[in-house]
Amino acid sequence: MGANPRNAPDSTDSAPCHAALDVGSHTIRVLVVKVPEPGVLVPILQERHIARLAKDYEEPSGLSREAMARALSILQGVAERVEAFRPRTIRAGATGVVRRAVNGRDFLRRAAEVTGLQVPVLTEDEEALLSLRGMLGVLKRPEGPLLAFDLGGSSTEFSLAMPGAQVPCWTTSLFVGAAVLTQQFLERAPAPPEAIRKARRHVRVLLGPVCRAVKSAMGHRPDRWPVLVGTAGTVTTLAAMRLGMRGYVPYRINNQRLSASWVCRTVERLSAMSLEQRRRIPGLEAGREDIILGGALIVEEILAAFEAEQFIVTDAGLLEGLLLDGITRQGPRTGAGGVPLTWEIKWD
Repeated sequence: MGANPRNAPDSTDSAPCHAALDVGSHTIRVLVVKVPEPGVLVPILQERHIARLAKDYEEPSGLSREAMARALSILQGVAERVEAFRPRTIRAGATGVVRRAVNGRDFLRRAAEVTGLQVPVLTEDEEALLSLRGMLGVLKRPEGPLLAFDLGGSSTEFSLAMPGAQVPCWTTSLFVGAAVLTQQFLERAPAPPEAIRKARRHVRVLLGPVCRAVKSAMGHRPDRWPVLVGTAGTVTTLAAMRLGMRGYVPYRINNQRLSASWVCRTVERLSAMSLEQRRRIPGLEAGREDIILGGALIVEEILAAFEAEQFIVTDAGLLEGLLLDGITRQGPRTGAGGVPLTWEIKWD
């Protein structure tokens, strides 16, 4: 999870332990670390589970019974494994479709009763701020302003940060993500050309106000437009595909750069493939083959909207932001945690 992995020292055995839990629209992720010294985080448990909470989501009825049962089963196992480490803090958050669903909070109350895990719903601003905090912990920060985007299963958060700033000057959230766009337009594979066109139009309409707001903040000067930095499942999967990873190695993802031309070619390639063909792509996480096209198309449109030739990828994002927030016991608006982290990798 960092640029320079090395074996974790034995001294971490007595170090304090902290945990974070991200309940997203497509995945549930957990991270448990030990902190042998300030700023040094040694991961001792990292898990990601395909929960598909956005599957069959509908505005009137909210989360489906099947999706909630699937996620609850995952959370039960997660709670048992996390509690075995007796962490000092467990910072958790639910986002995207759980935040939007009429029965989202009922689901979280049920999860608390069954697992003991207290998972608050993050506001859109909290999600954007915490995601940026996690990203800045590992980012080799480029010169100039940056626009961070966290592309999840059902929502995409944007944060605009000026040079040297640790907190954004502007944030927003769109209800569009890899899973939701797939369910709306791209459930068939290969994807019909008309479905691709409809999905593009939908994304462009949503991105229009974002693009105008950011360009206004930049004074409508192309030389001041921000560097794009992306995180979350779609973005990191694309980076893993670009690297041809047979096994996902988080620290290799951080600070990778993906070109707009490569993303465009990947969208074309994915749109022509069946799900079985996509499953054979090195780096494509199992359980993401049905939604990767939708996510990649959103990335392509973000790059086009800001006339960007490339963007930077970080594996670290919301989960790491939650973790840092729990460790420091400070709210996401404080601006703490801007110092780059040392991620020590504990290999089995």
